[in-house]
Amino acid sequence: MDENVNFQEKAASAIPHFSINYRFNVNLIPTSWSNCLFDLSVSICFQVFGDQKFDVGCFHDLNMILVFIVMPGNSFEMSYKIAQIRLVSSHPEVYEPCDDSFALVDALLSDRNNLLELKPMLCMEVGCGSGYVITSLMLMLGEEANGAQFIATDINHHAIRVTQETMESHGVYAELINTDVASGLENRLAGSVDLLVVNPPYVPTPEDEVGREGIASAWAGGENGRSVIDKILPVAEKLLSKRGWLYMVTLTANNPSQICRQMMKKGYASKIVVQRSTVEESLHIIKFWKDNDIEADTNDAITNSKAVPLGIVDSVRSQIQRLSFWGSSDINTTTN
Repeated sequence: MDENVNFQEKAASAIPHFSINYRFNVNLIPTSWSNCLFDLSVSICFQVFGDQKFDVGCFHDLNMILVFIVMPGNSFEMSYKIAQIRLVSSHPEVYEPCDDSFALVDALLSDRNNLLELKPMLCMEVGCGSGYVITSLMLMLGEEANGAQFIATDINHHAIRVTQETMESHGVYAELINTDVASGLENRLAGSVDLLVVNPPYVPTPEDEVGREGIASAWAGGENGRSVIDKILPVAEKLLSKRGWLYMVTLTANNPSQICRQMMKKGYASKIVVQRSTVEESLHIIKFWKDNDIEADTNDAITNSKAVPLGIVDSVRSQIQRLSFWGSSDINTTTN
């Protein structure tokens, strides 16, 4: 098979009136069907690409196309335009869109209506990589997010260039800054970020691999994959506005329940927007937002020298165990 053949376009062209510019809200798909379609997509992609050339981007598009074929009609709502894989730029030292990138974008898509109601004025991504996520965010919000500003940072200077190229190919713009997390921006942006999106380096690695130059900086997370996450959380707290939302990718090995406990002590409620299992990992996209009730309870607990209630954290732990492949679930009873 000619390597230059664009598999996504060929697959999409087989379905009238369907464009790979769009995605379905995967959280609406029944679990039994989604698992079957997932397995079928994997099988087809391995047949086309082989073990050594499996293309995750094509798999994601094919999986959504199969949903359209098998379950057409009014059962699903067409989601909004996001970045096209074929227009995403690349570089050997820049992390390409993968399962975690797709899960994060799907989480944002599933929460799009709420995001539009939030009317974020300043949106920011920490660790933009190829630019797939920040570009998708700008496209899915579209003209309805009129007036919103977008900022993206990355410690890898190659990623800044690649993100710029990805945005240009999609006709969108964001301010790009080559820095570690938000170094040099914390005072300027303190309390002003309404939407913060982070796909951090979460893979457990030796500590000496954290912060290395090049592509390793995209995944090396240190012990339990928490070194960079624990560095980002206090920065996020400082950057977020009072109505700000944080979306973060985590891995089971990162101990998401502990992360939620840590944020709960700061007055943040949380919920799992998307949970997705792959052959190698189990991903959780967690949304955090300021909750006055939690903050008041936490302050009362401190004042009375009592332990912080763990009910929410226990709920997180139980849900992480029982969530279905494509499922989503609230960590607490607060709706947001």
